[in-house]
Amino acid sequence: MELVVVESKAKAKTIQRYLGSDFIVMACNGHVQDLPNNKNNPDGRKAMWAASEDELPSPPWEWTERSKKVITEMRRRAKDAKVTEIHVATDPDREGEFIAWRLAELLGSIAKVNRIVFNEITKTAIKAALADPAGVDMQLVEAAKVRRFMDRLVGFRTSKFARSWGLKSMGRVQTPTLGFVVDKEIEREAFVPTPYFAVNAIAEGIEFGVRFHESADDDAWRDDKGKFNSRRTFDGELARLANDSLVNARVLTVSTSEQKQEKKRPRPPFTTDALLQTAGSSLNWTPAATMIVAGELYNVGHLTHMRTASTRTSGAARESMKEYIESTWGADHVGAGVMGPKAKGNVQDAHEAIRPTRTDVVEPEELSSRQSRLYKFIWARFAASQMTDSRYERISLTCTVDGFDRPLAGSIAWRVHTGWEAAFADITRKQPRTEPPTFDTSVGARLDFDDIDDNPELIEDETKPPRRFRQHTLVAEMKERGIGRPSTYATTISKLIDREYVKMTDGSLIPTDSGRLLWTEVATMYTETAEGNGAKVAFLFSAAFTSDMEERLDLVEAGERTGPSVWHGFVAHFKQLHGLALEQKRSRPTPNQVRKFLQVVSRRTEAEVSELLGGREIAELSGAEISSLIGQELEKGSPPATEKQTKYVLGLCEELEVDLKEALTKVKLEDIDALTMETASELITHLREIQDERPRPSSEKQLARIEKQAEKAELSEQEACALVELNAYDELTGGGGGTASGLITILLKRNNPGGRKGRRRRKR
Repeated sequence: MELVVVESKAKAKTIQRYLGSDFIVMACNGHVQDLPNNKNNPDGRKAMWAASEDELPSPPWEWTERSKKVITEMRRRAKDAKVTEIHVATDPDREGEFIAWRLAELLGSIAKVNRIVFNEITKTAIKAALADPAGVDMQLVEAAKVRRFMDRLVGFRTSKFARSWGLKSMGRVQTPTLGFVVDKEIEREAFVPTPYFAVNAIAEGIEFGVRFHESADDDAWRDDKGKFNSRRTFDGELARLANDSLVNARVLTVSTSEQKQEKKRPRPPFTTDALLQTAGSSLNWTPAATMIVAGELYNVGHLTHMRTASTRTSGAARESMKEYIESTWGADHVGAGVMGPKAKGNVQDAHEAIRPTRTDVVEPEELSSRQSRLYKFIWARFAASQMTDSRYERISLTCTVDGFDRPLAGSIAWRVHTGWEAAFADITRKQPRTEPPTFDTSVGARLDFDDIDDNPELIEDETKPPRRFRQHTLVAEMKERGIGRPSTYATTISKLIDREYVKMTDGSLIPTDSGRLLWTEVATMYTETAEGNGAKVAFLFSAAFTSDMEERLDLVEAGERTGPSVWHGFVAHFKQLHGLALEQKRSRPTPNQVRKFLQVVSRRTEAEVSELLGGREIAELSGAEISSLIGQELEKGSPPATEKQTKYVLGLCEELEVDLKEALTKVKLEDIDALTMETASELITHLREIQDERPRPSSEKQLARIEKQAEKAELSEQEACALVELNAYDELTGGGGGTASGLITILLKRNNPGGRKGRRRRKR
C-alpha cells in the first residue's frame, strides 16, 4: 500500500479515483507547519531568529490550525495500512515545495518519502510522476524560507512602527502595492485638464474625423504631457467652421484611397497575471474570485496548475490541440504556435502555462456557470495560441468637404480569414464585418452622410484624469513593476481592502485616509538619502527595491544565489533603513503620543498644560520630548481610565457574565470610577484571558446564518459541519475565532467566490 499526500480534499478525491484501491490519497489542507504565530509563545512574538552568516535561521516550526490532528490521522492510517512508500504531491511551486519539505520531515519515520510533481491532475500525469519520484528541492525550500523570513521581519517591525499612527499593518509587498494606488490618486488630483474641440461625421457607416493639424504646426493640439492628436484643436472657431461646412454639404469626396492587409496575432496561453486581467476586464471578477474558480477547475483535473509565470506548454498538448483545430476549422487554421517571452529570470518558467488538460473538451460536463465561463476563456486562449493569424483588409480614406480646407480621415475593415478568432466565436459578443464595402471607395467617389442624429457632431470637451486602478489593472501594474508573484497577486490586493487602506467604489480602487497616511508619511521614513541633495538612495517600499528582492529569491530558487547570502544581506539593509525610520519618528510626536499626552494631562488646567509645554504647541515638540513629558506625568500617578477603556471593561463583563465588583477586586478596586489607565489596562488583560480560555457556544445569529448558507450550498448539517471537522451544529463554538465563524466563511466562499464584501458593495 502507498500513500499520496496532496493539499486539498477535492484534489485528493480526483486522484483517488485515478489510482484505485492500491493507494491511499489524503489531503494535508495546505500548510501543516509555519513560522510560530501564537502570541502566548515567546517565539510567536519574534520578528527574526539569529543565525550565522552561512546559515538560515532555524525557528521552531509551529502547527497550523487543525494540522496536527490531520497529520496524526495520516500517520495512523499509514501505519494501519502498512504503507511502504509516501508520495508527497503538493503544488509545483515554491509554496508547494515548502509544504512538501515539512511533510517529509513529519512523515519520514513511517516510510520512505518521495516528492512527486505534476502540472495537471490527469491519470497519465499522475502515473508518470509516480514512476519518476525525486527528493524535495531544497533550493525552492530555501527560497520559500527566505521569503517568509523577509515578510516576517518587515511585517513585524514596520507594523509595530505604524501602530504609532493608529495603522494596522505594513508589509514588504503589500505597502509598495498600496503606493501604486495612492500615487495614482495623487496624480489624478494634480491633473490639469486640457480643453479641445473635435468634429466627427459618419458616412456610409464609416466614422470620419477632421484632421485639424499636423504635428509640426505651431498651433497643433497637445495634451499636458505633450502628446499630439491631429483630430483635436484648441481653435473653437476653426472647429465650428468645419462643422458648419459638413452640415451644409452632407457629402464627402474621396481624395485618397489606400487598401492594405492587416494581421492580428494570437496571444500566448495564460499566465496567472494574464488570467486575472482577462477575468477582470471580460467577466468583471476580482483576482480572489478568479483564483478560487481556477483552483476548483485544477483540483478536479480540468486545468494545469493555476499559479505560473510561464507561457510554455507541453509538446503533446500542442500537437493534440492542433489536431483538434484541423478537424474543426481546417488545416488553414493551424499555426506555428505562440509561446510568448520566457519568464524573466524566473524559474517558475519551469511550470506550464494555464491550459486545459484535455484539448478536445471545449466545455466539460457538470461545471457551475462560473467554472464554465472561466474554462471557456482558458480553452479558447490555448487553442488560439496554436492557430494562424486572423487577417483583415482595410481601406483607409481621406476625404474633403466643400467650404473647408482641412481633410477628414476614416477607414473600413473586414475580416478575410478567421484564424485564431474562431476559438473565441462563442465568447466574443461583437463580431467583425466579413464582407467588403459595396459602395464606391475610389478617388473622386462621393459618400453621403448617414441619416442619424448628431451627424455631423461638434465636440467640446477636455482631457480626463488617468483612470484609477481596478483590481485586475493593479495586478498588471504589479506584474510590470516586478512586485509579488503569481501566488501573491490576489492575496496582496485582498489585504489592502480588508485592512481598509483602499476601498472599492464602482469597481475602482481608492485609497482611504489611512492608506494615504501610511504611504505618504509613514512609509517614506524608511528612506536613505544622499548627503547634500536629499535624493533617495534606498527606499524600503519602492517598487525597485521590492522587485530586486523578488529577483534575488528567484536566483535562490534557481540555485544561482544561496539563501543565507540573500537573507543576511537583506537583514543588514533593513536594519539600516529601520534605524533611519526610528530616528525620524523620534524627531516629532506621533498621533498616539499626542493622544496619550492629552490623556495623562486630562486633570490639569489649560495654564498648567501650557507651562508643562514651555509655551510651545504639542506639534513643536520632538517625539523624545513628548515621551519624556508623558513619563513625568505617569510618575505622579496614572490618569483616569479613558471612556473607551471603561466601556470595554463593562462590555467584557457583560459578555463573560462576570460580576463587575468581582472583576474590580482583581485590581484591588471597589468602584469602576476609580479605574486608572494603568488599572483598566490590567483588568482588560485579565478579562481577555478569561475570554480566550472559555469556549463559547455559537450564537443564534451565527446558527441561522450557517443553516441558510448550508441550504444554499445543498449541504446537510453533517456535511456542513464536516468542513470544520465536526459532526453537528451544537458542537460549534462562537466568537470571532470560533468554529462557527470559520464555517460561515467557508460556506460564503463556496456560495459566492466573490466574497461577502463584494455583495455588500453591490448593494450600496
